[in-house]
Amino acid sequence: MNPGILKKDSWLVGIIIGICLPITVFIILFLMDMLLKKYAGINLTSRFDYLYLLSFIGNLFPIRHYLVKLKFEKSGLGVLLVTLACIIIYFYLFFEPK
Repeated sequence: MNPGILKKDSWLVGIIIGICLPITVFIILFLMDMLLKKYAGINLTSRFDYLYLLSFIGNLFPIRHYLVKLKFEKSGLGVLLVTLACIIIYFYLFFEPK
């Protein structure tokens, strides 16, 4: 029986998961924000770019799954690498010092 692509210890698997999961979470958060704005008149966050930052919370689950449960260091570190890179990009683009 083939274990599937998600059960491989590979940098590529981690990077793909690290990119695809936040996009999916962002779309879900964006749709929830649109629905809340339309029907309740409120926003999920005060600024739109916070949705981008919140979308990376979804990466915590595969990081823990790959590093702790499966002991797949390459896959877990691939997800972590993408997460850290995107958070650094977020602060570079959106951080406004006071």
